[in-house]
Amino acid sequence: MNVTQPLHMLLPDFQSFLAVASRTGGIVAAFPMLSGRAVPPRIKVALVVMLSLVSAPAIHLPQIPHEAIAMTAGLAGELLIGLVIGMAVRLLFSALEVAGELIGTQMGFSMAQLLDPMTSVSTPMVGQLFTVIASLVFLSLNAHMMVVAAIVSSYESIPPFGARLSPVIGEEVLRLSQHMFVVAVQLSGPALVALALINILLAMLGRAVTQINVFVLSFPLTIAAGLLVLGLAMPFIVSRLEREFIGLHETIEGLLRALGHG
Repeated sequence: MNVTQPLHMLLPDFQSFLAVASRTGGIVAAFPMLSGRAVPPRIKVALVVMLSLVSAPAIHLPQIPHEAIAMTAGLAGELLIGLVIGMAVRLLFSALEVAGELIGTQMGFSMAQLLDPMTSVSTPMVGQLFTVIASLVFLSLNAHMMVVAAIVSSYESIPPFGARLSPVIGEEVLRLSQHMFVVAVQLSGPALVALALINILLAMLGRAVTQINVFVLSFPLTIAAGLLVLGLAMPFIVSRLEREFIGLHETIEGLLRALGHG
């Protein structure tokens, strides 16, 4: 048997598998808990290969076009679909970072920010706390399995090489961005109200007793009040995160419909 014959037989299957791996790789690349530098690239590649091998039997592997340009464009579209699925989760975690930024600034933590190993940028300490809590809630609800199931279900909404760009996808992204800020304000609302009342009382105290150094006194009071309110509001924060993660499937389906009907 000629050596090139097995290669010609295996090459189409490998190219079809590459289409599945492109969509899976987009999800892993945009997934918040996997996209940072803390996860080694080898682990990411191994995860993409493993998820592709597991989901490939449940997917009708596409026929890869013979033209190089068409194949490249198709693989780029598959990667885009994966990035969109991962973006839905990332925007939700971004809401926690915004909420932590708002609370941390009012508490006086803006002068002392941590270097986030996941993103390699400065992140408020309260944002780090929210991210850790959200990751634990996300895993406790098995929401990561929901994202894995989205790989297979995405082929029902968008067949291989069936992604289409349209104004609808822009509207969906804008709606998710608006929802991100709404969630951030809801999570930070109790602490912001309490800290605003503390600042008003300190301002009144500074006007009444001029001998008191309100600037020095404000730091321990705002930090203590912020931590106390965060502790009391933690059940509300966890329940709000649970509702968002449970509704994550509908969010991903909406994005997939927008891409599939472009």
